Amino acid sequence: MRNKNKFPISDHCDGERFFNPGINTDKSLTDFLKWRFKETRPVWPTWVENKFKPQLPEQINKNEVYVTFINHVTYLFQTNSHNILFDPVFSERTSPVQFAGVRRVRRPGIEIHDLPKIDIVLVSHNHYDHMDLASLLYLQKKHQPLFIMPLGNAVYLKAFSKNLNVIELDWWQEHILEGVKLTLTPALHWSARGFRDRRKALWGGFIVENQNSNKIYFAGDTGFSKKIFSEIKNKAGELEMAFLPIGAYAPRWFMKLVHMNPDEAVMAHQILQPKVSIGMHYGTFRLTDEPWDQPLLDLNSAMKNRNISNFETLYEGQTKKIIFN
Repeated sequence: MRNKNKFPISDHCDGERFFNPGINTDKSLTDFLKWRFKETRPVWPTWVENKFKPQLPEQINKNEVYVTFINHVTYLFQTNSHNILFDPVFSERTSPVQFAGVRRVRRPGIEIHDLPKIDIVLVSHNHYDHMDLASLLYLQKKHQPLFIMPLGNAVYLKAFSKNLNVIELDWWQEHILEGVKLTLTPALHWSARGFRDRRKALWGGFIVENQNSNKIYFAGDTGFSKKIFSEIKNKAGELEMAFLPIGAYAPRWFMKLVHMNPDEAVMAHQILQPKVSIGMHYGTFRLTDEPWDQPLLDLNSAMKNRNISNFETLYEGQTKKIIFN
């Protein structure tokens, strides 16, 4: 008898929709309206000029990586064998349409047409500030990369382009490309691009492991979960680097289950124990109710309170060279 389930039944999927084991992250329409119309929204700057121009490498040694912060959650991660983009978002707005919705307050640190050849694109989930279809379709046309995303997400891209090299993964599934192992990790979040597709696609983060077994972790979007971060630490082992979200966390009564605040990001860093963590998910799009510069201020306070020094942030357009031992 043919299995009618669209996805494998598991501890986070009933065959049709995905969920967070043991935690209901859904909010009601009443909750949403309370947030949008009763909470005070701070004024963000109309425009912010970027301070840095990227210094992309001409040559990369085997024990080096270069990391360039583009904006929001978008990072360019370069090794001696591959150029990888995390959650590429280059559009003017994170919205279903480009004539309305949340608008960026700064240019990307690298314009999309100035990117080097992109080999791999990792997409953590389908929210508009992470899955920017216009950017993905441009990358497909210009670079023909391998797209890797969680289960149920390829349909959004395939609706516009059939000639795709796209791999969908479940939590803890792996794909190996020319010696680079890419693993989808759990996250405490949700998915939807409209009113009818809530949790019909999976969400997650990624572990990228190079040929020398150096591992980095990209969290995507996630609330704080000691269980999830401990599982990632136990399965991944030593991490060279972790990209952790520090923004879009206010008000806490509405955002806590799905977005970490800076103190929780530092707590995640303490569990994961990477050699360095780098912050993301702030400073470009006003998605929630904290002031524009609050994530960086709160991160500095959290680091001081928890006696942590190896958690950094980059300016948009700033390139950081990291040498693996």
